[in-house]
Amino acid sequence: MVSTHWQHQIHLAQLSRQSSSPHHHARAAATLSRGGTQPSGLTLQDPASLLNGGQNGQSSPSAGSSSLKLSGGRRLERPEGEGLERVQLEKEKDKRQDWAALDLGGQGIRNLNLALFNYNFLDKLYINHNRLTSLPGAVCKLGQLTILDVSGNLLTVLPPEIGLMKNLRMLLIIDNNLQSLPPEMGMLYRLEVLGIEGNPLPDSIKNLMSKEGTRGIIGDLRDNGPVPLPPVPRDWIVLEERESEKDNADEGVFSVVSYNILCDRYTGIYGYTPSWALQWDFRRESIKQEVVSYDADIMCLQEVDLATYEEFLLPNLSQKDYTGFHWPKSRAKTMSEAERKKVDGCAIFYKKSVFKLIDQQPVEFQHVAMNSTLLVPDKDSLKNYPDIFNRVATKDNIATVCFLEHQRTGNRLIAVNAHLDWDPTYGDVKLVQVGLLLGELQVMADKFAKLPMPDDSPMKGQYTSGKKIPMVIGGDFNSTPDSGVYQLLSKGSVDGDHMDVQGYKYGKFTENGVRHPFGLKSSYGNIGELSFTNCTPTFKDAIDYIWYSTNSLTVAGLLGEPDKEYMSKVIGFPNAHFPSDHISLLSQFQFKKMNGA
Repeated sequence: MVSTHWQHQIHLAQLSRQSSSPHHHARAAATLSRGGTQPSGLTLQDPASLLNGGQNGQSSPSAGSSSLKLSGGRRLERPEGEGLERVQLEKEKDKRQDWAALDLGGQGIRNLNLALFNYNFLDKLYINHNRLTSLPGAVCKLGQLTILDVSGNLLTVLPPEIGLMKNLRMLLIIDNNLQSLPPEMGMLYRLEVLGIEGNPLPDSIKNLMSKEGTRGIIGDLRDNGPVPLPPVPRDWIVLEERESEKDNADEGVFSVVSYNILCDRYTGIYGYTPSWALQWDFRRESIKQEVVSYDADIMCLQEVDLATYEEFLLPNLSQKDYTGFHWPKSRAKTMSEAERKKVDGCAIFYKKSVFKLIDQQPVEFQHVAMNSTLLVPDKDSLKNYPDIFNRVATKDNIATVCFLEHQRTGNRLIAVNAHLDWDPTYGDVKLVQVGLLLGELQVMADKFAKLPMPDDSPMKGQYTSGKKIPMVIGGDFNSTPDSGVYQLLSKGSVDGDHMDVQGYKYGKFTENGVRHPFGLKSSYGNIGELSFTNCTPTFKDAIDYIWYSTNSLTVAGLLGEPDKEYMSKVIGFPNAHFPSDHISLLSQFQFKKMNGA
């Protein structure tokens, strides 16, 4: 008995073989658009119609009409319904363009002009029933394609670059001479319809298609394909000669890592990642090996759940001279002990031989918004600002703060780890959250400055105010360099009517603007920021940073970004070599010499 999946293959092949006349799809679309009767022998069923429901009987978004769609994006959802991926809109290449489907079928073409692949606005390309013996790898430049039909040609192989076509929903390769499928096709996580009938493919592929359909083929290629070669190590960028090198000593030098490690409970949506590479046992070991290899003096890790902190990271890192401080998101307060262990938060680790802990505190943005005077003069005034209740107070993001003393030099240091809200439509909330954080840090820093120091400390009398204490702030800020969050941190102020505020009302922040006195700069701002710190198929940009106080610290070195050649072959993280959708940041700092110290 023929399976439903293979019946679908036969149906696809029948449709394909009926479309061998020149420009079949274009003529069919034109006839339909005019509402006329179909020409004799012309099948009007558009392959795109098969995407609704697909061969697996699964509901799926429509591929859309043949009209041009130059911008748009899709947001994946976390299992809890909490959005994960940010939407990054494609910029319009030609606003005058009013077509996005190209039909070159049935014309006996033997070679494709590479100029075709500059038409990166196309979402449908039909090059079926020609005489093509190869498909150029440059086809991957057509990144908006949802439908690619190369049926009825003489292809013996598909280029591995086809796996980079992240928007493909339908790929028809019927009636060629293909004996295998490239494992890179396992990255086609959106592919719903794969037509393979009429190729001398191995029985194992045909049987899998018959049993599990397109999703089964893609899953098998993804999970059982060879592991790609790892990238070359990331470069170490030296910014300036350290003062300590001149003196042949490392007394005032320390390093900081910031890394969103991707909480295990949020990994259910990465359809392009091999399932084994998403397993927590694999990822956590990769994360541990990576952070240990940096040998940093301070680590700021985000999306660390309590179980991971207590049962894995702290026991393992304590063997490397680290101790730490962890705090979960505010929702943990209302949960049972078992559920609380699954809540992610922020963890700071530091080397005990390098830093001595003076104090540690969390900053819960919900609590600060509702109980401090940073936004309103008193609690009674909160009722006048419903946006505080409806937007800021619904987000339970947090930060952790450690007040440290450098063992060898006596310098004090405020180490902060922050994770702001993820939602791209809540730029106002992120701006308020970082404003609340900086406001709290002002109060904390001033208290820290007043703590007595030993009489023999070389730093005694140096910290006359909190803003003079060195500070580093690592974190996932979910904000790009053109955001209000970045402006506030780097420039020291934003106006209350900043575009990110979007017209919402947040008391003092929107009436007077937001300011802070710390003189901060992003460590990677010294090289113009990395091109990305978060990489998924729908988003690739810088949103993670390590900020530092410029009056008391200098940046000596930075870890560069991943190898560009390697990146040209992946559509997103996590994968076999990068265990999170974020990359780690590593900055080396040196305390500046202070007057009289």
